[in-house]
Formats: sequence, structure tokens, C-alpha cells
Amino acid sequence: MYTYVKPKPLVFELVGDEGFKLRKEAKKFIEETLAKGPEAGSPEEQSYGILAQLVIRKKLNLPAVNEEKQNLGVDIVLPSGVRVDVKCRGGVLPFQEEYVGTGDIIREAKHNFFARQVWDSRLETDIYLMTHLEVPQRGKLKAQLPGTLRQRKWKLYVCGWVSKARVQQESVYLPRGSLTEQGRTWFTYRGQEIEFYHKYLNGLRDLKDLLGIDQNDVEKDVAKPTNLHLTSPDTARIAIDLVGRGILSEDTLKFIKEKFGLDNSAPPILHPNQYFHFVRWLELMGKANNQDLEKLQKIMSEEKFTGL
Repeated sequence: MYTYVKPKPLVFELVGDEGFKLRKEAKKFIEETLAKGPEAGSPEEQSYGILAQLVIRKKLNLPAVNEEKQNLGVDIVLPSGVRVDVKCRGGVLPFQEEYVGTGDIIREAKHNFFARQVWDSRLETDIYLMTHLEVPQRGKLKAQLPGTLRQRKWKLYVCGWVSKARVQQESVYLPRGSLTEQGRTWFTYRGQEIEFYHKYLNGLRDLKDLLGIDQNDVEKDVAKPTNLHLTSPDTARIAIDLVGRGILSEDTLKFIKEKFGLDNSAPPILHPNQYFHFVRWLELMGKANNQDLEKLQKIMSEEKFTGL
């Protein structure tokens, strides 16, 4: 039986002789068994996933990867029979539960899934175990597995678990080209993604907590109330847009701001300079005035060019 705790990543250092050995093992495994097809991740993504799986198996004294018969989409089978798919994405930064973005407003961390994998009925997993691999940076690129023995910045963050069924019913699907925020920048998704927010995972006090998860725990997770999978600024942006379109009321926007503690206005996706340009043009057209500009200056700042 699993006892719920708030998600707080467990951190495992993958350095020194032991860490380098595991990294080499993951690299070798992928070279021999690289999966292909629309549901498969890139070689880099697969190598990260295998490394995470190797670490977890070692810490829990489970059979090695090639010693246990596995079904498609199942990385680990727990003593209760619950099937686990280990998800891992890597980057040069540590896993951050919260981060500061544009407007100096705190954002909540999210995890991503490939939509094809989540909705593929052949991938018969019960739960996802979400992990993050912190890797060294070489120039402008991430270091590739196995790296070198002397590298120190290899860490695995085990973030928590969630049932596949809850991801299907609760998370947000974003098609290719959808815009997402990362730190103080924006980028578009190149694939079909599903976003699920970190704070709604089931946390682990110790990695051994995984061994206690049974089918009853999975069913309890599926039955949880639906949560909101948006950052607080994005929630405010959508609410403002819907108020402007006449769909929601001003009272609803006030509720959102109070609910998420948004004292500051959510910064725009477009640059503030474009807002100032627009209001000044409206002023020339007789549809705005200097007071409107002053109102705008209270919620965002115009950026002037300061030199070549």
C-alpha cells in the first residue's frame, strides 16, 4: 500500500566509478536495442530513460533490464504486478519545482509526455514514474552518454508517479506548433505533447515506496478530482482573454487572481513595446488618449533601444 506525500524529487548522484559504469551500461544497451517508430523517442531520450531505469533497478535490487521479460511500454513490474513506465527527459539544469519567468512571477514545473505513447493501447502500463536527468554542458550542447569519468554534473531526479489513466483524463494535449513557456523564453512544440504539472504527482519519501504501490493505489489515483494543469500566469492570460470576448465575467478574473495570488499582471506573450505602439496608434486615430498610455505604463514597461 502506498501512502501519499507531496512530490519532492529524490536526487541520485551519477558520478565517480559507479555512476560512470551505469552511464556506460545505458549507452551500450541503447546501441544494441535502439527502438524505432513513431512512438519511440530519439536515441538520446531512450538512453536517458534506460539510465533512469538502471539506477532505479539497482537501488531497489530488481533484476537487470535484460534479465526480466518485459512487455511493450513496461519498464518495471512491481511486486504487486503494477506495471511501470519510467519517463526521463534531460537537460543541463537541475529539476526545478518552481521557476521565475517573465514578469518575475513564479511558474509551476510541468512534465511532458509524447501523446502517441499515452494514447497507444499497445503500451500496457499502469503508472508513469517521472524522472529528470541533469547532464553536463559541452559548449552549447548537452553532453552525450556516457560522458567522462571526471564529469561531476550527472544527477537523476525521481519526481513522483501518476497513473496512465489519470494522465489521459486530466492532462492537457498540445498539438505540434503549440506555444509553451520555458523560463523567460517561449518555444513551439515540435511534436504532439501532453503537459502534466509536477505538483499533482504522487511523491516518494524513499525510492522503496515504489515497491508498496498496488492496483488499489492505482485506482485511487484514477479517481482523484480533476486538477488545473496551467501555470498561474497562463491561467490569468486565458481568463483575461475570455473576459474580453464576453465569455467570462470580471468577477471570475478577480477570483483567478486571488486564487493564485497574482498581485502583478501576467506579462504578455508579445513584447510590451508592441502594446505601446498599438495604443499610440489608437491615440492618433482618436480612439485612445494619454490617460490610456498611463494605465498601460502601470502594468508593463516599454523597453528603449540603448545602443548598437
